[in-house]
Amino acid sequence: MNTIVNNEKVAFCITCMNRLKHLQQTIEQNIQDNFLKEKVEFILLDYNSKDGLEKWVYNNMRKYIDEETLVYYKTTEPTYYLRSHSRNVAFRLANATILCNLDADNFLGKGFSNFLLEKFSNYNKIFITNSSLVRDTFGRISIRNEDFFSIRGYNEALHGYGDEDSDIQNRLMQKGLKPIIFNNPKFYNFISHSNSERISEETMFKNLYEMYITYVNPYTSGVLLLNKDYSLEQYTLIAKGQLNVLIEFSSVYDCFSNDKDRTVLQDDVVKGTWSEDCKKIYIQNNFTSYQICKKLPIINLGDTVFYRVQNDEVKAKIIILLSDAINYKEAIKQIKNKLVINPEGFGKGIVYKNFNLSKKIILS
Repeated sequence: MNTIVNNEKVAFCITCMNRLKHLQQTIEQNIQDNFLKEKVEFILLDYNSKDGLEKWVYNNMRKYIDEETLVYYKTTEPTYYLRSHSRNVAFRLANATILCNLDADNFLGKGFSNFLLEKFSNYNKIFITNSSLVRDTFGRISIRNEDFFSIRGYNEALHGYGDEDSDIQNRLMQKGLKPIIFNNPKFYNFISHSNSERISEETMFKNLYEMYITYVNPYTSGVLLLNKDYSLEQYTLIAKGQLNVLIEFSSVYDCFSNDKDRTVLQDDVVKGTWSEDCKKIYIQNNFTSYQICKKLPIINLGDTVFYRVQNDEVKAKIIILLSDAINYKEAIKQIKNKLVINPEGFGKGIVYKNFNLSKKIILS
């Protein structure tokens, strides 16, 4: 244990895309519970929100911006919410020795900043994370600025929901850092919300036109996605240790050391195209063509029977499982092949600070 160092500073980094209703409930409370002059800053990255976020921040949070407690940045570039990229941008914009990802729906709890400052002042080669038993706070990872840059940030090859947090933790541990889990129950409050809200701005969910699922066996399901851009993707998922793909999303903590309870991809994705007229959908898949009637609850592709998924919550649950399986496969490939993470750089983009649209900040 070392003597407490007085020059530590924490940046709580919030990325937000169309989650104003959550931020309205959390951000001011988090500032009031955790701001320490010259020791804490809050970074809010407006990731091209269309729900009035900028106007609300301007009208309601200016006092915190004026006193430099809160720094507001906006980018107008993203079309979809990209977890790794948005966090990398926010972390790069921070001016602190300690960086903490803070989801818009999370309450830090009174004194969380003091907890971080004490731990990082007294221990070297650590990062701080939560218990894997609480899914909705799993992304609250705190890391030294120098360690974040040394591992090249969050992995931007991982798209969609899942495993970006496990991946960065795995790389930190490979670098010799020890995880410290915060256990105080008052640090675990969050706003509950549906799975469809959880992924509403992500590519796979926003681009989806129709979803079909087929039963293979109690552990295996096939998923067919018809996308709005007229591409299609077909996946085979195996739910190890589970009965079927429609299960509650399990913890991803420590996933790189043990995958026996995960849902994983059996094979590579099968890709194709589709088109439609007023009555039928035409599918071109692996040099085979199919015609199906629109909106039928059951379709046949050759010898395979698919069932159309109509409930948005079920769609979201399947996409979460599917996205997580895709990211897990990519992360494992990178680990096995010892690939460089983000070889072309990370957190790139153009942002504007504190409503000043005349001056852009270019992160290259």
